[in-house]
Amino acid sequence: MKTIWLLYHINDLNVNRDYVTTMRKSAKPLDLTIKTVTLDQLTLTMNENGMPGVLLKGKPARPDAVISRMRDPLYSRHLEAMGVPVFNGSKVCEICNDKRYTYQFLKGMPMPRTTFLTATTPMPTRYPQVVKPACSHGGDRVQEVKDILEYQDAVETVLPEAGLVQDKTSKPGYDLRVYVLFGKIVAGVMRHSKHGMVSNFKQGGEVSLHTLTREETDLCSEVIRRFEEAGAPLCFAGVDFLYEKEGPVIGEVEDVVGSRMLYKASDIDIVAMYLSEIARRI
Repeated sequence: MKTIWLLYHINDLNVNRDYVTTMRKSAKPLDLTIKTVTLDQLTLTMNENGMPGVLLKGKPARPDAVISRMRDPLYSRHLEAMGVPVFNGSKVCEICNDKRYTYQFLKGMPMPRTTFLTATTPMPTRYPQVVKPACSHGGDRVQEVKDILEYQDAVETVLPEAGLVQDKTSKPGYDLRVYVLFGKIVAGVMRHSKHGMVSNFKQGGEVSLHTLTREETDLCSEVIRRFEEAGAPLCFAGVDFLYEKEGPVIGEVEDVVGSRMLYKASDIDIVAMYLSEIARRI
């Protein structure tokens, strides 16, 4: 029986116990053991010959594979250097967990007009705008601002972290998550905010299964291709689209993608599918 570490930051593990339970249940028929591990339990080492190793609670350890549910590429790179398969890998983690890097990586694709926020960024000359941290997830501190005063207040909640200032899209409160599994599109879920523009399911957004249009399929396929060609395959990820009058635009690519809303909107057991694919690869 092979052991897979389900790797979390301790704060994220505490709010994802249901996901851990689902993982463990799905792993049993595949002869896989899921072991939850948090970053604070790990010590990364390099020996006198320059070879990487890891201690788990102070003792040498080596899993058969790692499912990364954390956002620090340092740990993923270290485990990969040991020869341990990591899903998603360190390159995906690095690109996706800073929206500035994501937009740079996906240059040439349709996306909202965006300014990278620093302490010296000029104020917008038109409103409304959206202010958010570059490393935001789950709708954290995503704020619509309608004037200079609201902009200044929003910026104070982000700085000194890096952030983004974006034009508000023409169809706010709607976004599409496309679930991708090992380079294949599995399903799309449309999210709709009940109040305001933040549509995240955890924050009360409504969800429904969505049949992708040709344009949405083509855009998502191009995102998948970009990652594949960069040596950063999307093992289990969410490609998120926002909407302008002209059609869908890139929102973000979610590395540590949640699956609650897919289970809410469909009978697709994506966790079981994910583990089955991992079992074939290790």
